[in-house]
Amino acid sequence: MTRTPLALLTLALLLPALQLSTPPASAQTPAGVTALPVTRVSLYKNGVGFFEHSGRITGDATVSIDFTSGQLNDVLQSLTALDLNGGRIAGAGYNSTTPLDQQLKNLPLALSADPTALEFYSAIRGARVEVHSGSASIAGRLLAVEDRTPADPSDTHAAPSRQYITVVSDAGDTRTLELTPATSVRLLDTALHTDVTRYLQLLDANRSQGLRHLTLRDNGTGSRELRLSYISEVPIWKSTYRILFTDAASGVAPETATLQGWSVVDNTTGADWINVQLSLIAGAPQSFIQPLSQPIYSRRPEVPIAQDPQLTPQTYDSSVDDSSSNGFSTDRAPTSARLGAPMAMMARPPAPPKMAMGYGSGMAAGAARAAAPPAESYEDAVAASIAPAATTAGFDDFFAYNLTEPVTIRKNESALVPILQAKVSAERVTLVSSDGSSVRQPLRALWLTNTSGLTLDRGSFTLIENGSFGGEGLLDPIHPDEKRLLSYAADQAVHVTVEGGGPSTDTIDRITASKGVLQFHKAQTVSTTYTLHNAAPDARTIVLEHPVRSGYTLTSATKPDETTATVNRFRLQAAPGQTLKLALTARHRSVTTYQLTRADDAQLVLILKQSNDDPKLTAALQPILTARRAVADAQTAVDQTNDRLKSLRADEDRQRANITALASADKSSRDRFVHDLNQTEDLIASAQTELTTRTAALDAAKADLANRIETLQIDDKL
Repeated sequence: MTRTPLALLTLALLLPALQLSTPPASAQTPAGVTALPVTRVSLYKNGVGFFEHSGRITGDATVSIDFTSGQLNDVLQSLTALDLNGGRIAGAGYNSTTPLDQQLKNLPLALSADPTALEFYSAIRGARVEVHSGSASIAGRLLAVEDRTPADPSDTHAAPSRQYITVVSDAGDTRTLELTPATSVRLLDTALHTDVTRYLQLLDANRSQGLRHLTLRDNGTGSRELRLSYISEVPIWKSTYRILFTDAASGVAPETATLQGWSVVDNTTGADWINVQLSLIAGAPQSFIQPLSQPIYSRRPEVPIAQDPQLTPQTYDSSVDDSSSNGFSTDRAPTSARLGAPMAMMARPPAPPKMAMGYGSGMAAGAARAAAPPAESYEDAVAASIAPAATTAGFDDFFAYNLTEPVTIRKNESALVPILQAKVSAERVTLVSSDGSSVRQPLRALWLTNTSGLTLDRGSFTLIENGSFGGEGLLDPIHPDEKRLLSYAADQAVHVTVEGGGPSTDTIDRITASKGVLQFHKAQTVSTTYTLHNAAPDARTIVLEHPVRSGYTLTSATKPDETTATVNRFRLQAAPGQTLKLALTARHRSVTTYQLTRADDAQLVLILKQSNDDPKLTAALQPILTARRAVADAQTAVDQTNDRLKSLRADEDRQRANITALASADKSSRDRFVHDLNQTEDLIASAQTELTTRTAALDAAKADLANRIETLQIDDKL
């Protein structure tokens, strides 16, 4: 089978090598140039639109599209061209402009884009001029221009500043004239006059650079179909819904409602959308703007010319094959995280199915099928044109509303277009929201289950009950089979009061001890009672939202019908005039830990007090308390002996000093002090023996206490 060649071009690859002379921008399409109409528009929630132009061309053709400068940046970043019948894209171009500040640098005049009169005269100093001010005149070269302010700037009544121009004539005369509205300054230098004229022309031309004329050349034979696609900034499309009830409210049984979806679409692109296939996609692919249409100049460093070094011949290593050196093969499929993959995937929005919606990766697959001719796939078309820089990837978090009929929206107009109609399951209820201690105004609401099989986009809704307006509200995205509460009006017939819900009460319900660690297991309980009264003449289904407390578990007999991350929802049926009570209890468990080896008597007494002198805990701690008293008594005995030793050693030192001082005294006096010293040393020896005994007793008491703490075992449920 002969393969039909296709031409696919991403402009970002061709434009750098393109030398194309394009005609100036104009509102009219030049002769011999084809204008392709917009045939498909896909609008995204992040404010970008994907546009496709398509049409028939014959032979070597030139196609043009006009854009604003702002649109052109997006176009250069995303434009893709596809010839479906064997043609080849020869090139593309657009009328580029050098930035005004860059153009002004090329003029001899050192003027900015917005100069003052003084700045202008300063820029032409030295030029030949002719100045007329009233009856005075002078011709010569401009010497200076100055701004003279009052002598006292703080004087608010002083005259305003004045400007003066000083000219030196050919004869050497110097005159200074005031610049007033009647002063005339004529340029006598022809070259300078030309420069000023060119400067003004540049300023004027800069005002008309808003329109860019992009042309694309496609070479081939015969009649062919050409498609161009790109993205551009657009207003965000909005969803709005109608929920219609046609039967009487039962207040109990689930009902069926008709859901109508509409979208507000704004066309601000500057081109008419005539019979376009419109897709509204609820998704936000990554998108950004780069000023690709603006010539950008880079600062280059100034490098001095090298003079001293003498160059000698050098050799360089040859390159190594990329596929073997770094493990990367050019046939390797790029991942979806690569830049450009999301936009490549969106090169062709999905063809509209009979159903008004498409989902996820199926959208990418549908795009490929719709874009390719019957004989080959979209991937084959790409391969036949150029080697792509990125591959496509599927995104399963998008969903699209594809309108089955063409839509016409002219430029600078908006439209309200239908996007869906389906039956959904909805129950009319009264919604009561509480923070646990107070309640807000009860609201009429729908407990809606999305049985349409479609994903509902974020938007507003209007409720119509039996042909009358019932209220309005907002909804977040609702996926198929998801259930959601939608409030739309106040319910004046349901009255709610709340009691309790304050600080939690702590109760110790279990005491455990093991290996010296004592634990109090606490139950923190919060109780809330709701009283609900239905004053309406009909029954009410009330949905009460009670807050979820972090770490708390509901322990009441009534269980919620639905739980979210923040609230528990309880369904209650209230007959006409009935008053209901709903008591809810939430419990949080915590553990308080005590290290008995670090606890003193006061802490142990506090522990017993916290347990309300629990008998089992008191009995278990009694041996520890007794052992602690034994340790305390043994410590006291040791301290007493240490104090005696300290006193005796002080006496010993004093007696030795006395004997030394009485070295020349008579023998009887010295013998008496020696006798006292011997008695003190005997007492010290006795006290030292006693200290050893008492220290051993203290160590034994501490060991006994540690053993009693280590072997303590309690598991007491209070």
